[in-house]
Amino acid sequence: MAADSEPESEVFEITDFTTASEWERFISKVEEVLNDWKLIGNSLGKPLEKGIFTSGTWEEKSDEISFADFKFSVTHHYLVQESTDKEGKDELLEDVVPQSMQDLLGMNNDFPPRAHCLVRWYGLREFVVIAPAAHSDAVLSESKCNLLLSSVSIALGNTGCQVPLFVQIHHKWRRMYVGECQGPGVRTDFEMVHLRKVPNQYTHLSGLLDIFKSKIGCPLTPLPPVSIAIRFTYVLQDWQQYFWPQQPPDIDALVGGEVGGLEFGKLPFGACEDPISELHLATTWPHLTEGIIVDNDVYSDLDPIQAPHWSVRVRKAENPQCLLETGFHRVSQDGLDLLTS
Repeated sequence: MAADSEPESEVFEITDFTTASEWERFISKVEEVLNDWKLIGNSLGKPLEKGIFTSGTWEEKSDEISFADFKFSVTHHYLVQESTDKEGKDELLEDVVPQSMQDLLGMNNDFPPRAHCLVRWYGLREFVVIAPAAHSDAVLSESKCNLLLSSVSIALGNTGCQVPLFVQIHHKWRRMYVGECQGPGVRTDFEMVHLRKVPNQYTHLSGLLDIFKSKIGCPLTPLPPVSIAIRFTYVLQDWQQYFWPQQPPDIDALVGGEVGGLEFGKLPFGACEDPISELHLATTWPHLTEGIIVDNDVYSDLDPIQAPHWSVRVRKAENPQCLLETGFHRVSQDGLDLLTS
């Protein structure tokens, strides 16, 4: 009877709040990749030479991580350069501005003709990109974009990585990236916006300077003069008012029914269609200071004819039809090569 009167033993349900969520696992994987690639701390390289983004050697390494069942590729893009000697500079590097932020201020490599779009836009020698894997859907929703960006911010803060980390959002063809770079007591946010139509107040230098100054948030009044680099690019896509003169040859008419009747001096070669699809002309003012020129909605000093630097690029057509594009050689009876393509 005594045993029957005892209260039944209570059963407690224990919830383990230490279990990592999918978000925490994703952040941990990002941190693991940054540690494996030794992107921790600030590594200062030598100053960038003019034109190095085009003439130098770029390398990249990639890894794959996942957020739940959504796969991402992580790619480290970097310009191959020798690092400066770190001996005796550990204390100095603790409070120095990150290398990428110094590169942002450099004007020696503005407008490189051939480089990754982030290199052309920001002038970076090193950066990391997190993008949806090859067969994954694009990140379209604003909540997912914010979640990825907050993950990047936490991973950079936990590891002390000072290399800019970008996240590719929306469809890949839009080349839209958001990112962040952290240093000791300083942070740079990389943001982008796509507009169907540019507002009129932002189609000239004066309006663009207003945007730039409003983003700085500097307490100094007035602000010091702004350094500017300007480029106008003109693209010519249709300059042919006539058919391409080169026509495929009529072999039967040339040979006349006889074997070997084709003369060497009349071998048909070259393109049957225009091999150039676009012609790009860039007029550049590489170094200007605010106040030297005027460019607003009613007047502009920026005359392309007077630009100090011009450059031209051509874009080739894809797989144009060409003659003699397949190699061959002809051998005479004595074994000497007579013709080799």
